[in-house]
Amino acid sequence: MTLVVDSRIRPFQQAVSNLGTALLLGMFCTGCGGGSKRIEQVHIGETQGTTYSIKYVSDQRTDQAKIDSVLRKVDEAVNLWMPGSVISRLNNWDRTDTVFAFVDSSMVWSVIYERSRSLYQESEGAFDPTVQPLVELWGFGLSRRKSVASEDVDAVMPHVGFEWSRLDMNEVFENRVYKRTEMLKRDSLCGLDFNSIAQGYTVDLLADLLLASDVADFMVEVGGEVKCHGTNGSGEPWRIAIDKPVEDWSEGRQLEAVVALKNAAICTSGNYRKFYLDDDGVRRSHTIDPRTGYPVEHTLLSATIRASDAALADGLATTCMVLGPEAGKEFIMAYRQKHPEESIEAFWICSDERGEPVHWLSPGWGESLVFYEERWRACLSSEISVFAFLELTEYADCAR
Repeated sequence: MTLVVDSRIRPFQQAVSNLGTALLLGMFCTGCGGGSKRIEQVHIGETQGTTYSIKYVSDQRTDQAKIDSVLRKVDEAVNLWMPGSVISRLNNWDRTDTVFAFVDSSMVWSVIYERSRSLYQESEGAFDPTVQPLVELWGFGLSRRKSVASEDVDAVMPHVGFEWSRLDMNEVFENRVYKRTEMLKRDSLCGLDFNSIAQGYTVDLLADLLLASDVADFMVEVGGEVKCHGTNGSGEPWRIAIDKPVEDWSEGRQLEAVVALKNAAICTSGNYRKFYLDDDGVRRSHTIDPRTGYPVEHTLLSATIRASDAALADGLATTCMVLGPEAGKEFIMAYRQKHPEESIEAFWICSDERGEPVHWLSPGWGESLVFYEERWRACLSSEISVFAFLELTEYADCAR
């Protein structure tokens, strides 16, 4: 997602570009026609190896230190790039005769762990955070693919699978007071990677922070995972754009659809810019199937999920990218029926035999999802920053 940049905040955008650090953009006003103005606030910065943006309507500013505190708690728990994080220390823990113990004061670890286990069970292993040894084997972005042999995959697969037989968690309480969390690694070579749900959960935590601060109208985005509540500064629904699955952005961002979002989250997982060509010229995805140990081979280019919270949408989008278009469709429709309270909707972009896009939508989108029309481009600001989505504040005028 990106924020549409207009002349009022362009100097701030340049400052962020120059500094590359978390900056508060300051507050500015937007209006709809001649109506009353609403004060919008924006925070943007970096986290978890990506970027975040928070936009909300309020005459009171949320303390940046509170935002930083949320981001730090997630990093301390599940950031694989931090040697001192819980997940890094656990992955390096090679003892099976005793537990790895730590204090999960924020409960970030506990929530992500349990939600990941639930999704692992629901998806019958298509979503699996113990894919970490396979990610290490293939390398970041499959950088080691040319050196990976079938024997290498066969050697790693016995250590993959989010089962009690490999890894177990126990929270210790004394007199009903939480004391510590104990992880028992029954398989010393088992490792965890929560990247397919952590950014979504971070979005949920930031949204909870805003709600606790009596902010009812906001959009939160981390690494392209988005959650919106209430309306934007013009009193309209937040509108989030989904990228067209093209590899070449030399002519600028190309959009596929626009979603009106209120009190919900939306996350997209895609392969169309994350692939390589094998020796036979066949396109291979960077998504690894934890059930087979190999990159997936199917025609699903992009899976977008709308849900009640971003952690679920994030995890389901990844799950469907592993399953592929048909199995993913069956899974998501069954999940919708089993969990109606989650308000799940799905949108697929697939590639046909000619390389042309083919769409599938679950039946509940209604008028909230519309396909983007090129004629709208002239209505949009020419300067946009590069995240995974575009928040179209000027969409209403363009669509008329």
